[in-house]
Amino acid sequence: MSKYSKALQRLGRAAVAVTLAGATLACILLAGTTVIRHDTGLDAPAARPAGAAPSAPIRAAGTIHVAIVLGRSGTEAADVLAPYDVFARSPKFTVSTVAETRLPIQLVGGPAVIPASTFSELDSGAASAPDLLVVPAVEDPSGDSEAATRSWIVRQSARGIHILGICSGSMLLAETGVLDGHRATSHWSRIGSLQKSRPGVQWVGGQRFVQDGRITTTAGVTSGIPGALQLIHDLGGPAEAARVGAEVGYPGWSPSGSTAIPERAFSASDAPVALNAALPWFRPTVGIGLTDGIGEIDAVAPFEVYAVSGAARTVAVAATPSVTTKHGMVLLTTLPFADRPAVDRLILPGTAADDARLTTWAAKWSLSTTALPRGSHQGAAFDAALEELSRHAGSAAAASTAKPPSASARCPD
Repeated sequence: MSKYSKALQRLGRAAVAVTLAGATLACILLAGTTVIRHDTGLDAPAARPAGAAPSAPIRAAGTIHVAIVLGRSGTEAADVLAPYDVFARSPKFTVSTVAETRLPIQLVGGPAVIPASTFSELDSGAASAPDLLVVPAVEDPSGDSEAATRSWIVRQSARGIHILGICSGSMLLAETGVLDGHRATSHWSRIGSLQKSRPGVQWVGGQRFVQDGRITTTAGVTSGIPGALQLIHDLGGPAEAARVGAEVGYPGWSPSGSTAIPERAFSASDAPVALNAALPWFRPTVGIGLTDGIGEIDAVAPFEVYAVSGAARTVAVAATPSVTTKHGMVLLTTLPFADRPAVDRLILPGTAADDARLTTWAAKWSLSTTALPRGSHQGAAFDAALEELSRHAGSAAAASTAKPPSASARCPD
């Protein structure tokens, strides 16, 4: 056999090896994604527990109705709970959740939520029509499962109402066409692909939020907090925005402050998060304690940092099948309280640390518990969750998790 033929054989074997390695890696990533999808519980409960149905909010005279859209394919938890908490702190606003049906909607990386109203109820006048629509990220923005959601957003936009897109919620808005001809932003990891797939939108990077007329879009999850504060400023007045901003305590926010943020890109420092996503089989299961009256930002912060980092599977734990948050959102728990816990430890955010039923249950099963420190403002909730993540998953994982504009109040892009 000639040297040329032998070289071709070696090259062929190398090509086969590379192809097999690539296929193996692809299979591992696909399997890991399937595991994560199963762990995040994207198949919401088929029915709501008895007594868990919220009533549609009664809109006080003169208030501004904020409707937060919940998608059927799975809705990003922090995109929903963070702006809900911010708007609900102002008596000038009435806040509710709305979906195609009243069946439970799974929050990605968090518990399921019971919608307060349906699209048809708002269309018919059975519930108050919104003045402001908040659009969070959903799992399948272009899929058939969100067809009714997209159609309803288009109908609301045609009414000329204000729209606030949170993080990758801009992808759902882009699919409806309402962003065409407008300036908009999104999570930094999405802007490049959106520029190619939706050239009719002027995509802007390096901004915490972008306003173009009645449409506001934000760069990331926690950027939804200053985005919501800006809408309070615009619709409720500067004094009310200043009051709520001080109460929420988002670092550095002011209506006259700069919206510029550092432009982000993937780097080698993101390896811990990427590894967690590729190999999720050996990660622990962490229970997140919930209780009636818990603040929405307090509740979602630990779910968010573990969902972004992939460092653990999370389940909602409470003494009852559902809890009602501080401002009236109904969340479902995913772990029966009476059962032997299938969790490795328990995190108690906010007022959950004061629930003796949770602490007694944890002591009964010798579960390690961590009460997240409560600061003087809600911005501390994400920092406390990141510090807890750092202790258990390492500082590299925490730093990478804080890098996207979706977790840290300390890094609030």
